[in-house]
Formats: sequence, structure tokens, C-alpha cells
Amino acid sequence: MKKLIIFLALAWPLVCLAEAYQSTLLVQTGKLRESDLIIRTITDLESNKICLAFYIRTTGTSPVLSCYDAASGYASNINQVGNFKEGKLVVRKMKDTVNNVACLVAYVSVPGTSPSINCYRSRKTAKDTLVRSGHLREGDLDIYRIVDADSTKTCLISYVSIGGTSPSLICYDSRPGSKGALVQNSYLREGDLIVRKVVDESNAKECLITYVSTEGTSPYIHCSDVAHGKPPAVSNTQRSVPATTR
Repeated sequence: MKKLIIFLALAWPLVCLAEAYQSTLLVQTGKLRESDLIIRTITDLESNKICLAFYIRTTGTSPVLSCYDAASGYASNINQVGNFKEGKLVVRKMKDTVNNVACLVAYVSVPGTSPSINCYRSRKTAKDTLVRSGHLREGDLDIYRIVDADSTKTCLISYVSIGGTSPSLICYDSRPGSKGALVQNSYLREGDLIVRKVVDESNAKECLITYVSTEGTSPYIHCSDVAHGKPPAVSNTQRSVPATTR
């Protein structure tokens, strides 16, 4: 009897811990396919979150996920409202018209690629066109500037023209009425590591883009504001091409 009492005393904390566990109810509430891109809507019924999972129907891919608060209940309605394609690069604008959230999705049509996404608040409008406002090619790196006028966002998309790559995508607020090119003004190479400094003149942003010169690499972008009153000196004369609308 004494041994039984000791056993129950030791086991009681474990029982308390088990009782404290709470499950999270996740359900798939929607699915959309656009060519080789799959989007699944996952709803967390406990925290009132809607999560969009993106992946490509190709070998060696990895999914990405973005979550946001549901505006009312658990309703959502995901549709493609804009797209852009040039060479191997594919850019799609997906929009949840119920929760006013837009997601820009970029990927390249090669095996082993994974999508890159950036989601942000949007508005209820029919003007969802994506505008290609610049393209810069430096070595094996391609950089596209895409404008989403509906959400007053500018997005830079970069990818390396080599097998198994995935693109990198970053979005920031557009400066209305500003004009300027997309230029590289500095470059560094140390061993396999490459770093390029690219300036978005129209939005006063300077971005460092880094990658390694090996198959399967993917670039990384970090952007910051250009210091006020100190425009960067451009050492490379290559400039972005004129804008087109998609």
C-alpha cells in the first residue's frame, strides 16, 4: 500500500501536465491550382487564423506559408488577379477578397525550385494589374522590379540563372510619382560568394543581393532607405529597361 501511494504521488504531476494540453483544430478550407502552383487554405479554428500554403508541382520543391487574421468568421476567397511571366520567371498575384489580403508569389519553372511570397493588406478594387517597371541583368543574376499599384507596393524579385534555383522576393511601399531606374552601383566577389548592391532610384532604396556561384543556389535580398540628400554614385552604367504592363 505504501508503494502504491508513492507511485501515485510521483505520477500526479504527469497527469496534471496531460490535462493542460490543448489541441489546435486545423482544417483545409480551400484549394486553388494555377498551372504548376498549388495554394491550400488552412484555417486554424482555435486562433481564428487563415494560412495560405504555396508549393510547386515539381521534384525537390519546398512549401512556404503565410498566415493572417480572419476578418469575419473563417471565410476566405482566393483568386489569381494578376500575373507576369518572362523567361523562366513566373509571378502571380493572389488575392483573398474576403479578408483584403494580397500575396505576390514568385518562382522559376525549373525542377527543385520553391516559391517566394510576400503578403500584405490590399484594397477592394478592380485595378490589380502588375507592372514590370524595370529589369536588370548582372552576370548570372536577374532582377525584376514589379509594381502593384493597387496596394502601392513595389517588389524586387531576383533569381540566378542556374539549375535548381529559387527566387528571392521583397516588397516595400512605393513612392507615388517618383521616377528612376534600377541600377547596380557596387559589386563584391570573395571565393564563391557574390554580393551586388542594387539601387531602386524611384523609391530611394538600396538593396544588397547575395548568392553563391553553385548550382541550386538562391539569392537573398536586404533593402534599406538611401540616406537623405546623398544619392549613391552609380559605377555601373547598365540600367533597367522601360516598363511594361502585364
